[in-house]
Amino acid sequence: MRPHGSERIPVVRRQIVILVLLLLVAALLLLVNWSFPFTALWRVVEDSGHAPLFALLALSFIGWARARWPNRALRQYGFAAAAAAVLGALSELAQVPVGRDASWGDFVRDLLGTGIALTAFAAFDRRIALPRLARSALALIALAGVVWVALPMIEITRAYAYRTAIFPRLADFSDRRDSFWSRGSGARRTFQGGALIVDFVSEPFPGVAWFEPQPDWRGYQSLVIDVENPNDSPVQLTLRIHDREHSWEYADRFNRNIRLAPRERRVVVVPLDDVMRAPKGRTMDMGHITDVSLYRSEASGPSRMIVHALRLEKGNS
Repeated sequence: MRPHGSERIPVVRRQIVILVLLLLVAALLLLVNWSFPFTALWRVVEDSGHAPLFALLALSFIGWARARWPNRALRQYGFAAAAAAVLGALSELAQVPVGRDASWGDFVRDLLGTGIALTAFAAFDRRIALPRLARSALALIALAGVVWVALPMIEITRAYAYRTAIFPRLADFSDRRDSFWSRGSGARRTFQGGALIVDFVSEPFPGVAWFEPQPDWRGYQSLVIDVENPNDSPVQLTLRIHDREHSWEYADRFNRNIRLAPRERRVVVVPLDDVMRAPKGRTMDMGHITDVSLYRSEASGPSRMIVHALRLEKGNS
């Protein structure tokens, strides 16, 4: 008859193999500087992926610990939690030499995934004596953690659905999801009465950018901006448009000045042929537009503009 200890050797080896494979996957995901498109969706996937990855690692750690110390539940859970936490910290620090940034947010997501996995595992672990109410509570806590982790993916899915639904409008200003696709630079944004009120709060060149708009502008002839100067003095604005190939040089994008008189509201119609021909030495990729910005192009001046509409139109009117 084989000794009881020898029966655990294949189990331990199997758990080690699984753990090594997961660690290799984690190293590839966390330490390699992948060249994925820098989109809102990818940023959310990259951030949210930490929790499920470390949930799997925590389960692998506790599987190894269970095979190693079959009758020491506290040691099993303690080892799994500590090992995952140390690995999370080391993985963040190890990203610095490969050109990526260490992030406290990512480390917290690592811990959250670890906590969800170990809490759920404990809820159904028959090797530890827990009353039914405690198991139910642990299951609910784990479920709440899963929902929390899933919320950014739900939000980004709704944001992309909204962006698609309003097209060829690039912004609607009547739904809070519209704020997802814009950001202020030295400016504060307020949605009011179906318009975007932009207050310039810092210098120089404050404004608003609509990043990652619906990218394919082919088949449309004009960009229409309904903009208002509510101030008692004139304001000089600049409209900037660029595609995904933009080099961040001034000559490699579309730039147009818009000067509004005091209390003037104007509908500005920009032919997309002008946008396409704007970059020096190449044509704008009208199938992959990534940014539309409107900002005050004077270092100082009036403190507010109002944007009433931002849309594409077919025809040149």
